[in-house]
Amino acid sequence: MIVQHKFVEFMPDIIEDGVLYISLDYGTVIHNCACGCGSEVNTPLSPTGWKMIYNGETVTLNPSVGNWSFDCKSHYWITNGQIEWAQTWSDDKIRKVRNIESYERDRYYLNKVPESLNKFEDSNDSVKVSDSTKKDWFRKLIFWK
Repeated sequence: MIVQHKFVEFMPDIIEDGVLYISLDYGTVIHNCACGCGSEVNTPLSPTGWKMIYNGETVTLNPSVGNWSFDCKSHYWITNGQIEWAQTWSDDKIRKVRNIESYERDRYYLNKVPESLNKFEDSNDSVKVSDSTKKDWFRKLIFWK
């Protein structure tokens, strides 16, 4: 299956099948599920999420699109404007991958927070976050349920 792409500022009210709507201003790509179920798929672009490659003609999204929250549970890659179907994943595998992604996302943003806090200065004092505080916060985050 071939998908087209459209660069837009705002997402249209009606999402057409077979079209990737790309808003660089808002860092997101939206399309209807490739299986035809009619569900709208939002793939936000971010350092810890999907990445988009535009080669001047076609679009590639990485990683794969796993619609685990939809009834269809479809799983596919969008590579150079083509849908490539991927293996179906078990609920256990979905849960494990989500946990890994959550951990990697938390780790990425945790490393961003201290840098910005350490640079913060008001007129009298600067705020410093100790390494032990960072580790305690991270432990709480990891073991939070």
